[in-house]
Amino acid sequence: MIKDFVVFWWSVLRDSVQLWLERNAFSYAGSLAFYTLFSLAPTVIIAVTVIGFVLGEEAAQGQIFAQLQGAMGDGAASAIQEAVNQSRIQESGLMPTLMGFAALALGATTVFGQMQFSLNTIWGVRPRPTSNSILRLIKSRLMSLTVVLAIGFILLVSLGLGIFVRAALKAAHDMLPFVGLLTQGAEFLVSLAVVVALFATIFRVLPDVVLSWRDVIVGAVVTALLFSLGRSVIAMYLAYTATASTYGAAGSVVMVLLWVYYSSLILLFGAAFTKCHLVARHKPLIPRNSAVLIKQELFDQESVRAQLSEDERQRYDKERQEKEHDVAVEEGRE
Repeated sequence: MIKDFVVFWWSVLRDSVQLWLERNAFSYAGSLAFYTLFSLAPTVIIAVTVIGFVLGEEAAQGQIFAQLQGAMGDGAASAIQEAVNQSRIQESGLMPTLMGFAALALGATTVFGQMQFSLNTIWGVRPRPTSNSILRLIKSRLMSLTVVLAIGFILLVSLGLGIFVRAALKAAHDMLPFVGLLTQGAEFLVSLAVVVALFATIFRVLPDVVLSWRDVIVGAVVTALLFSLGRSVIAMYLAYTATASTYGAAGSVVMVLLWVYYSSLILLFGAAFTKCHLVARHKPLIPRNSAVLIKQELFDQESVRAQLSEDERQRYDKERQEKEHDVAVEEGRE
């Protein structure tokens, strides 16, 4: 039993690393870092706006930059804060406001468009050839904007949970020992849960693959744990390599790029892990109606099916039919 457990997870981990390397994760992480440099400020502004409806803009901005400072360091967080201040809509009136919001939405969704392309590469799918490229672009941007708004909502929930936890532990100060340690532990768990929710949302919504929350939750947890560990390692690396002083005035920007680059590598490994875990559980991989599997992926899917027993093959085919039906219903064909 224990041996089977170890063999299963070792094979998932081994296949994940192999897939991560085969699908050029390092190149795609570099692309994501470049696009994030231009999308980070608009994304933060939209997140501040969403949270600001409840907490107020100043409180929302303070909370978000405190999180960025803890994750990226003072220099990188200050660079993002300056970019946010310069990117705000300065003029009043309906037309400048609409144009400013459109520019923010375009900037914020650009990185998620590139992220979708990178995740599709990991999953082995590509957009279905079509003559209506403009409609596809609009749908992709709207989906990316939905992810941005979801991030703002998740951050809002996390801030509310953090405030509740601190207030509850403060009220129980006299009844509980080690309140300080408990507070740190509770805040870590809340932070971890938020990161899991963020990665689960990205893994389920962005790729052109039919996935359930159950399909992505394990990969999201693994990615969140790696991210929580990795951001400390990245912060130590940036602190001890004197990156900011080496590049002079551009040091803060370089620190942002490096942080996003390493974080993107973790994100893409998490996607590879999610896929390999799905395949190891003998689950069919069904693309959305707007996408198709690449030839290698079709071959791999048939190879997996051929190795199953008769009962497993029947369950595999049944689940594939159910997912294909869900795609048809979603697209309005049934």
